[in-house]
Amino acid sequence: MNAHADGTVPPPNPVPRGFSDRLRQIRYRAALAYCRLWRAAGGPDYVDEITYWEGILSQRPSSLFDRRVREAAFPPELRECAAELQRDDLRLPRLLELGSGPVSILASGIDEGLFTVVAVDPLARPYRYLLRLYGVTYPIQPLPGRGETLLKQFIPASFDIAYSSNALDHTRSPRRCLEQMCQVLRPGGFLLLEGFVREGTHGNWSGLHQHDLLTEHGSLTHLDRAGRQTNLTADLPLTCVSERVCQFKDRGIGAFGYEVTADMPPDPPWNYHDWYTLLLRRL
Repeated sequence: MNAHADGTVPPPNPVPRGFSDRLRQIRYRAALAYCRLWRAAGGPDYVDEITYWEGILSQRPSSLFDRRVREAAFPPELRECAAELQRDDLRLPRLLELGSGPVSILASGIDEGLFTVVAVDPLARPYRYLLRLYGVTYPIQPLPGRGETLLKQFIPASFDIAYSSNALDHTRSPRRCLEQMCQVLRPGGFLLLEGFVREGTHGNWSGLHQHDLLTEHGSLTHLDRAGRQTNLTADLPLTCVSERVCQFKDRGIGAFGYEVTADMPPDPPWNYHDWYTLLLRRL
């Protein structure tokens, strides 16, 4: 795919209609029906998450293919981590992303050749069907998987960097996810966590938003809807490198699921929600 003179990458061509398109539609609808049955049986409520992404990907927003948008959204801490790791090792660092969604925020890292990425998301299959259905080609393709069971997929100490953006609050057990991320992260590697502060509260404890997370004194703190507090990083082999909190509007993310659509106010309330960034090093 060739870039325009201004550095942007053109969006893909419109999806051709025909048998293959109908087959993609059938596969996607089957995956969505399965998620509805799973929800009815007491499983996670993934339906809203999938249909939300369908609304975005069906528009094939050009921002996903704009290198300037990718660069603005890319976490600056990861660029520093990759540079430090490459000074000590000639090979590219290997990064694990937990909860990438269909279009990872780390595309700029691939554009710049900073690292290789293995993305894991429990909804990887329906996301793959959506991307194909709407003709979206993306440099990072997630694998099906859960943060609570990473060791079933990957061997210990097999990644140099682990990363999760606004996804831990969607999991059944953020603590278990952190334990597993530590296990697949090699000593000396980096763990970068970021996301909305108190997303459970902001989301009215509905759907997947069942956890409040915030940073305190170099640790990640969890609060449930009853206000019970737990230090999620206590007793894990991690030490804090940096910690910061800003308003979301200052984080620089203008796409990747945070698009402002026509039915939203031009300055949505989430722009003024706090956003945490916590960089930890594996001991």
